[in-house]
Amino acid sequence: MKPTRIVLLVVAVLAAGLAAWLATNGGGAPAPTTEIVQVEAPKTQILVAAEQIGVGQRLTPVQLQWQDWPESAVRPEYVTISAIPDAPEQLTGTVARFEIFPGEPILETKLVRADQGYLSAVLEKGMRAVSIPVDAGSSAGGFIVPNDRVDVVQTLATEAGPQTHTVIENVKVLAIGLRLGERGPTSGPEEEQDPRTQVFQGATIATVELTPEQAEIMVTAVTLGSLSLVLRSIKDFDGPALVINDTDTKTIKLVRFGQPSSVVPNSSVGSSSSIIPVAAATPPAAATLPDYRPATPSPTANSGLPVERVADPNAGQ
Repeated sequence: MKPTRIVLLVVAVLAAGLAAWLATNGGGAPAPTTEIVQVEAPKTQILVAAEQIGVGQRLTPVQLQWQDWPESAVRPEYVTISAIPDAPEQLTGTVARFEIFPGEPILETKLVRADQGYLSAVLEKGMRAVSIPVDAGSSAGGFIVPNDRVDVVQTLATEAGPQTHTVIENVKVLAIGLRLGERGPTSGPEEEQDPRTQVFQGATIATVELTPEQAEIMVTAVTLGSLSLVLRSIKDFDGPALVINDTDTKTIKLVRFGQPSSVVPNSSVGSSSSIIPVAAATPPAAATLPDYRPATPSPTANSGLPVERVADPNAGQ
């Protein structure tokens, strides 16, 4: 082998060894590693629902449980173990005004302490519960469930034919039959995956929430004609119930030929649904009319004419 090639081979080996040394030891001190230590945030315990709680259901300690919760995420309305250690016992017997889902924090604003019936407990202050007889055909095919909003439409039979108008709109449905709420034991047997279990069939009673004045209008509307419930979109649920045509459901007293009756304004008088007999009144006795015949002229003293007196044929009667 030529000396030149030997020199080149030695130089190449030395260069490779130098490069390997620089890669392992000649790069300076290794970069410092950052150790991440997770610090657990302080926690407390809040009261949550251990199972589904339906509207109108009375709470028991079995339905409640304490659950760890970050202190930074605790809201003032939550029930904490540090504030009320015996909260499950204190809340036993209270009535749920809304559905409470498993794991949902218990809020006292969703509960009411009452010994009366559960329906009066879920009513808002100043409101009244009114029952309306309905069937599936007049109630969106039976797909109306509690907490839905509906318009109440009345149909009157008049001489001109059936007349329909909206009595009150955006009415909250409290119950359908014996069913309260959409979930829980008080909502009745149902399967969440099968919406057909939420449909009622046949005749039933719909209980709605109204103001006292609206309740009077609704009761009158039930007696005057048939009612239908028109389901509203969930986007139209906001706002209170509104009376659309108050004069159509209030009655006035009308006396015709001595017979009093209650009449619905703006409806055809004489129709079977617009007149409600009040009471059969005794016809008044015939009044004696005064005698409007002209009196017999008195003789004129200064006339100078003889006066002939004619006997009155009615005299002495």
